[in-house]
Amino acid sequence: MGMYCLLNELTTFKRRSVVKVRVVRSYTVMERRGSSEIKSKELVLHDEEATVIHACIPKDVLPKFPESFLEGNVYCFKNFYVVANWHTYKTSMHEFMLQFNHETIMKESRSDNFPYHMYRPRPFHTLKGNPSLDVKELIDLIGRIVEIHAPQEKPISGQNTVLIDFVLKDTMGSRLNCTFWDEHVAKLEPLYRSASKDPIFIDHIYFIFLDGDVKISSSYDVTQLLIDVDCPEMQNFKESLVDIGEQTPMRSIGSMTSFSFTNSIEDSTSRSMQMTTISEIYENETHGEFWVASKINGIEKSNDWCYTSCRKPGCNKKLKLSEGVLKCFKCNLTWENGVLRYKLRLRVVDMKGTAAFLLWDREFMELIGTFASELYQRNKNTASPLKEITGLIGRIMLFRVSANTNQFINQSYAFPILRINTESKFVQQYCKELLDRADKEVNSTVQLSDGDDEFLQGFDSDEAESPIQMLPPTNNAETSDGPVKRCLLDQFSSTKGCKKLKDIKVKID
Repeated sequence: MGMYCLLNELTTFKRRSVVKVRVVRSYTVMERRGSSEIKSKELVLHDEEATVIHACIPKDVLPKFPESFLEGNVYCFKNFYVVANWHTYKTSMHEFMLQFNHETIMKESRSDNFPYHMYRPRPFHTLKGNPSLDVKELIDLIGRIVEIHAPQEKPISGQNTVLIDFVLKDTMGSRLNCTFWDEHVAKLEPLYRSASKDPIFIDHIYFIFLDGDVKISSSYDVTQLLIDVDCPEMQNFKESLVDIGEQTPMRSIGSMTSFSFTNSIEDSTSRSMQMTTISEIYENETHGEFWVASKINGIEKSNDWCYTSCRKPGCNKKLKLSEGVLKCFKCNLTWENGVLRYKLRLRVVDMKGTAAFLLWDREFMELIGTFASELYQRNKNTASPLKEITGLIGRIMLFRVSANTNQFINQSYAFPILRINTESKFVQQYCKELLDRADKEVNSTVQLSDGDDEFLQGFDSDEAESPIQMLPPTNNAETSDGPVKRCLLDQFSSTKGCKKLKDIKVKID
């Protein structure tokens, strides 16, 4: 490149290097969510060899660059610092990043004959079951929305946040479950409302955090959503769909819980749920996952509703006291305190059987919309069962449960709940007999006789003292590791503790 230095040739000692690059992404980071004060300007750049690097312009240097950095334009930069790429979640996996200073010089350049590498879409099949993936890398995708769920509202760090779930499909037929939030919802919500039969294209999703195996979520600052734009990549994608005869219409779905514990693609795309009963699961002794329409008949230990888990992201294992400290024996880490998570053992019934179901953190959050730590703080001096817990008794809903050898050897062993569905139309469709029976019980003419009130008092009490009384208060607040840190981690997924935008009336006992 003559006078220009390639990005792969940069070192921390080269302060006078000159680079010629195209701006892939330009965005502003605020001091905090909802703040009007700018923290920095962030750029994503690529050079002639398609090497990508991140650049940061601190707020005190911004006045030197009053012009906007237009995405797609080519610029020359000189006199910048080459520093370690310190972002936790990275737009570029380059070892270094650029940091502008008061000596940095910028000049716009002609883009003739300069390579165009704006988009770096990843094939979906390379993301699934790939243990070598770096989950700290923010990636690009190109695909088509084939399923979209109603927006849902959930409190995050004390602020109500709107989330929207959808399914993205590529030309090979592979699917990815996605969650977008905040400003992206406004762009996607019209697609949910219209349920267009014409192909709806997402041409490029900038810098998405890969969460687990097949679940994708938007990043607060850097994610950009472009729909059906004019670019070579999008044109090639459209032509590929025509070649394979892709005509499947997009499907809009009511605010049903989606992409929960197992992120099951088959569940999220099937047009009808295959239901079974509790007695059939026990009789057939088939391992797998099953949808069951059931009523919560009781809470087996209403005071034992949570546990202290490991603080390492992605690890929800219970901490155990070892040599005076709390230790996670999975991660082999010790903590001063852990994260409170829900774990509640339910006794459920359907028309033919009964079983114990185990309700975990995200499904419980979905039902009551409150973090376990918040519920503990409000009730830490309360000895009686909490109304948020006992209020579940009588609820009728659909449960997705997992069955294995443990439940068949010993029927006291609880079935783990993987997903729940409380949407009215599904409950009415699959729980009709339970609802009818609940109506008859409510309308029963049986009257209490004298003394029955006193006799029935205290039946919800639990003799065992809850270990929650001995737990210290915990703080679940997260810290930010940089302007592109992914702010919506797994515990803030739309499948955890969300409140529907519209109230749905469901008959309960």
